[in-house]
Amino acid sequence: MESPQIDKPSEPRGNGRGTDGKFLPGNKCGRGSPLAGMASKLRAAMLKAVKVGDVKAIIGAMIAKARGGDVAAAKLVLQYTIGEPQPYDLTARMEEIEQSLLNQRR
Repeated sequence: MESPQIDKPSEPRGNGRGTDGKFLPGNKCGRGSPLAGMASKLRAAMLKAVKVGDVKAIIGAMIAKARGGDVAAAKLVLQYTIGEPQPYDLTARMEEIEQSLLNQRR
């Protein structure tokens, strides 16, 4: 009995895929999302309709709401300007504070 060659790619088995595992042309499973075309058209329409002045006005309104105390608006403005808050280790911070207090007593 002869052992199969491991370095030789497997032959396609009629499953619509090539030897590299990718879908072959004409495979009905490899067409992608049926909604991708519609989403692309909607995105293009939005980009065509929204002008730079519109974006500036929207940003200005969001900043005004944030200044007025709207927490959701403030969070959005801050996330897009300074980024997400960085997580920190509370235990390590407590140890730093304790060490600082001990140093002050000495």
